Amino acid sequence: MANNDGRNPSMAVPVYRERSGCSDRDDALDGMPIAMAYVPWQSWRHIYEAGKGFHRGTIFEELDLPFKGKGGCNA
Repeated sequence: MANNDGRNPSMAVPVYRERSGCSDRDDALDGMPIAMAYVPWQSWRHIYEAGKGFHRGTIFEELDLPFKGKGGCNA
């Protein structure tokens, strides 16, 4: 039998509050922003040729920085 909104209560997906001893009650990141971005103002100088830019992932030499897999205080 369906509710007023058309959903069938017997088909409800169970909600698991805690699994494997994990809890979000002591989340050290609670209230922190998801991400912060820094986007420099880009000037049209030191431009790579099309082939090199495609290979490097940018046509701007100034944005061609190494990716170390770290960030923030771990840089």
